Amino acid sequence: MRRRRPRRAQVRSSRARSRMRGPKSKDARRRALEVLSLMRNKNISLTKAAREALTTGRTVTKYVKSALRKDTSRRWKATPNDRLTRHLRFLTGDGQIVVTTHSSRAASKVAEYWAAVDHYLRTGSSQRLEEFKGRSLRTGREQHPYITDLSVLDQIASVGEVTEVTAIGV
Repeated sequence: MRRRRPRRAQVRSSRARSRMRGPKSKDARRRALEVLSLMRNKNISLTKAAREALTTGRTVTKYVKSALRKDTSRRWKATPNDRLTRHLRFLTGDGQIVVTTHSSRAASKVAEYWAAVDHYLRTGSSQRLEEFKGRSLRTGREQHPYITDLSVLDQIASVGEVTEVTAIGV
């Protein structure tokens, strides 16, 4: 009887794992990030937030455990910010691109920007865009300036590039 060699453990980078994720897994991760957002913004428990996002606590801890901590009563609490990878739509002069960020703060800023763009396109008021003038999003070594020029925004909207304003990951 021949002895078999033990199998080697496969070590994959997080980038390789994310490429292998199927649509169900991506959807589960999106819901887990939604739970994290609910826990931070509404200050609700993991269980209640998971129920609201139509997922389970187990799924949430599987995908975003590094952004959760147990408090003194052994309940999960969301950390104020995290370093989870997010792929977000971002608006440039040429239209939308996908940027990768490793910061919940940067992701929140991108969401605020999209809300400001949406507000401008619906109402014509550019007041919310003032905060982003002269600012840019840094992702790794790249700088992406926020588009605040109203004529450029109108042109991009007329082409149909910004019909569905959203910062939700791809």
